[in-house]
Amino acid sequence: MYRLISYNVHSGIGRDGIQDYQRIGQFLASVNADFVLLQEMDTRPKERDVNDDITAICANGHFELIPGKTMTTAHGWFGNAILSRHPVLHRQQFDISVENREPRTLQQVVVSAGDNQISLLNAHLGLKKTERAYQARRLHAAVNDIQQRFDIPACVGGDMNEWWPSTKIFKRLDQQYRQLETGRSFPSQLPLIKLDRLWASKRIVVRDCGRLRGDAFDYYSDHLPIQMDFDIALPEQ
Repeated sequence: MYRLISYNVHSGIGRDGIQDYQRIGQFLASVNADFVLLQEMDTRPKERDVNDDITAICANGHFELIPGKTMTTAHGWFGNAILSRHPVLHRQQFDISVENREPRTLQQVVVSAGDNQISLLNAHLGLKKTERAYQARRLHAAVNDIQQRFDIPACVGGDMNEWWPSTKIFKRLDQQYRQLETGRSFPSQLPLIKLDRLWASKRIVVRDCGRLRGDAFDYYSDHLPIQMDFDIALPEQ
């Protein structure tokens, strides 16, 4: 069985005002995550070393980090990232930015896990409704393209920034993949809205899913992490 977590880490800054990737990385390792979809990974502050930030959130070599940069400065970068405990076979990202809005990307990796290959897609959509609607269409188009090229089990997740309970912007994706009931994840101290979401393709056999809560780590970010535990079904003959 595998465990996938999606987590907006808020640049590593907790509700206590402390920036600490080390505690986030150790937490992710302690809950036995195989894969982590990260949003708002930020290595730009000059007072820190980029490699130290990456080593910290990777729990000193427990994970490999694959960056999905949306903004780059002379010192570091900001954007998405995927952590994996399993070999990464392929990586790419799609620009889903809207003009005059914050840059956004859809990140994809293919990992080798035992006898299986799994496609993981990580997204962080925009704050405006029209922006998210456009990005949701781009996300579905990318899922279609990737499915045709790889034809392997897939998981999609991230901070979708969509708080409307009756939203229809994911209608196409929901028809193709199963959206999981992971619960409300924001804000972490009193979760009221479902910003963070996960989807699973047909061969992903979901054993458990939901948000991760605990007094020891709830305050590490303004979002709660969400997770699913899953197995891989054999392909249909």
